[in-house]
Parts: sequence; structure tokens; C-alpha cells
Amino acid sequence: MRDVIVIGAGPVGSFVASILSKKMDVVVIEKSPKVGHKACSGLVSTGLDRFVKVPKECIEHKVKGAVMHSPGGSDIKMVKKGTAAYVIDRPGFDRWMASKAGNVMFSTEAKAITAGKAGVEVRTNKGVLTSKVLIDCGGANSIGARKFGAKPTELLTGLTAIVSKPDNSDHVDMWYDSELNGGFFWKIPRGERTEYGMLGSKASFSQIEKFFRIKRYEKAAAPIPMGMVKTYYNRMLLMGDAACQVKPWSGGGVIYGFTAAQAAARVLEKGDFSEEGLKAYEDAWKEKLAKPITMGLMFREFYKEMDSKQLEMVFRKLKGTGLNSLDMDFPLFNNLPL
Repeated sequence: MRDVIVIGAGPVGSFVASILSKKMDVVVIEKSPKVGHKACSGLVSTGLDRFVKVPKECIEHKVKGAVMHSPGGSDIKMVKKGTAAYVIDRPGFDRWMASKAGNVMFSTEAKAITAGKAGVEVRTNKGVLTSKVLIDCGGANSIGARKFGAKPTELLTGLTAIVSKPDNSDHVDMWYDSELNGGFFWKIPRGERTEYGMLGSKASFSQIEKFFRIKRYEKAAAPIPMGMVKTYYNRMLLMGDAACQVKPWSGGGVIYGFTAAQAAARVLEKGDFSEEGLKAYEDAWKEKLAKPITMGLMFREFYKEMDSKQLEMVFRKLKGTGLNSLDMDFPLFNNLPL
């Protein structure tokens, strides 16, 4: 019996495994033959430096901030003097993170989970694995979340369309419209490439093609969960997208998932894997993330209910209000410790 089984070798699963494997016997199971295939933009704040030192070869470009565009042409600029975010090669970054995870079993899919007093049994396509505790980082459709009915409030779709057109702009562009039902378009400069994308409940590549007037591109798609769910059970934790640890205003989850991973490591070192003992994990990550996620969900609901005139009014009121100082991970809670 191992100490820990981690489901999912994405960045969050790999990060928590890299921490725990220093003191515990950990194995990561990943259903795909390799990592680095998800439709993630790769735009991550420099807050990533608090957790890992990203290799230079994984950074395609750096940006100073973003410009938000309204339907009526009112722009809100949030651009800092220095670097605000990295545009990383997400497949390369995912592979690098997996290399730090320790023991990873690829092409291994969890089929069923059974947790008892003695441990956890995970039935896979390659046999049965057992451990003292399980961490499910399997994404929006994780087996653990399905087993316990931890359903997100919303399940959005994130789409990326990358073209081989160079773009060395110092900022990201985002377009908002009441007709997008809470979604938005974006353009991210990648240096030697340009990324176009869309997040929404009814996102489609046809909308991206029409809005940006592109035809040929490299495309990918991924489900993005929004909401708040229970993340601890007897001998099992949910983490990352499986736990809806996602920024409601952008869909990004790396920084939030890494924050939760550190919280989990501190709790698991105590050795109490009962449901009561693991509640400390949820208390710890919520202390840092619950307020920004809850506030983000509230703003998201306001945005979904706005018509074009109301949205334009909000943009005009926000112009020139000092938004450049906002943190892209904790915009209303800049002093929140990590």
C-alpha cells in the first residue's frame, strides 16, 4: 500500500505529488499516454514564481497587463510597468511539471474508487492500486467529483485557436458583450504566434472565426468548472479543476490549484486521513481562496444579467479608477498571503 495516489498528471497533480514525494510514497496515475494536450491559454501571473521556477524555454512571451474592451468601444487598461504575466508554452510546462512529480503511470485510467477505514482502493485499466489517501486532480469531469456528486454551478467551455502570426504586444486583449451570456473573447500575444480564444457556456470555434476573421488555426477545447463544492471526504481530497479552484473571471486555475496543493501537503503530513481530519484541507484553502472565488462568482452573475447599455455604463465608470494596481489572481484581496 502506498501513502498517496494522485489522479491526474496536470500541473496541479504534478505539483502536489512533487511536494508530498519528499516525505511520502506517492504515485500519480494519468489516463493519457502523455501530458500537455489541454486547451489552456498558458497565461499565468508572475505569482507562479512563488511556487516554481519556470524554465526559460517554457516562456514564450511576457506581458504587462490587459486591455478590456466593451461593446461600445470603452477600453479599460490594466497595464503595469513591469511584467504582470507569463505566456507559457503550456504543453511544455505540463511536461516539465510531470517530470518533477516522481512516479507517474501514464495510460492508466481510474475506473472505480472505494474508500474504507484501512485505505483507498483504485481500480484501473492496469489493475488495482491501494493507498492511505487519494488526491483527485482529474479535472472538471473527475471520477471523485462524480462519485460524491460534487457538481460545479456552471460548466463552461474554453476554446483556443492559435495561428502562426507573430505578435509581440505587451498586453492581452479581452472583449466583453452581453450577447455572450457571461463569456468573453481574448487575444494573447505569444511572440512568434498569436492565440485567439473564447470562454462561455455556448462557446464555439465558428464564433472565434467570425469575430477574429481567421480560418486556419491549431485548435483545442476544455471544460472549465465554476462554483464551490465540497473538497474533502474520507481518505480523499479534490483539487484543481475537480474542486472548482478556478478564477471565475478568467477560468485560470494554476495559481489557485498550487495554493490548494500547499495546503493539502501541510494537512496530510499530520497523518489523519479521516473525513474529519481532512476537513482542515478545505478550511486552509478556503481561507485564501474562498473570498476571491465567491466575489468572482457574484460579479459573473452581474455580468450575465447586464444588457449592452448597463455593461457600457460599468466600463465607463471603471475607466481611470486605478485598476492597474489590481492583482490578476486576487484583484480585490491584494494583501492576501500565499
